[in-house]
Amino acid sequence: MARDAPGTVRAQLLDAYETLLIDDGERAATVQAVADRAGVSKGGLLYHFGSKADLATGLIERLRDLGAADVESLRAADDIVETFLRTSVASGSPLDRTMVAVIRLAQSPAGAAARAALQRLDDDYVAAIAERLGDADLALTVVLLADGVYLRSALGALEPTRAGEEIELLLGVARRLGA
Repeated sequence: MARDAPGTVRAQLLDAYETLLIDDGERAATVQAVADRAGVSKGGLLYHFGSKADLATGLIERLRDLGAADVESLRAADDIVETFLRTSVASGSPLDRTMVAVIRLAQSPAGAAARAALQRLDDDYVAAIAERLGDADLALTVVLLADGVYLRSALGALEPTRAGEEIELLLGVARRLGA
């Protein structure tokens, strides 16, 4: 069973924390606000997570778990570059939501662990792509292209109808680069 299997109180608390971080930011995501959002008592929250720092640790662990599964899925893809670029559009998936919430944590003064987790995931993507392409610099270039797609789509600056066209353009560029 996953560390925070869906439907468990722990998962509900992390979902609530994640939503508060995304919607209202790190300062608004107090222990009481998380408990209220999850529909549990503050004591119930503290049973599962002894502090706000423990909530952050739990969310970072969630990112590691979801990210590891995504990297493994990517490694299994026939065309790793195409798969990575096509899945870079923000879709509101559990991984997307957790990543946005951890990014919000990373922006806080105490965000070193969140920043480190995001960097590790980025490094894992680069490594997986580099293994297939045999070129770490080219793999980093692909990840940076995908980051642009993700950022623009997450901010709403990339219309869904244009996303496919732009990904095709980026795939063409990646192919010319040798990816």
